[in-house]
Amino acid sequence: MADTNVKIRRWGADWQQLKAEQAFVEASFPVELDHDVALQKLLELQKIRDDFHKRTHQPEPPKWE
Repeated sequence: MADTNVKIRRWGADWQQLKAEQAFVEASFPVELDHDVALQKLLELQKIRDDFHKRTHQPEPPKWE
């Protein structure tokens, strides 16, 4: 049970970090109709999401019997 609670707290901290990074990227790029700026913003957001996925979706270690 304690192991599950630790995983939930870690995931919550990672989720808060993801939201903070997304807010930072949203604030860094101005709202424009320039396609290059919009593409750069989308690439930054995708990189942040990929990093979050790598942190939270790790393969389970092998179970020893």
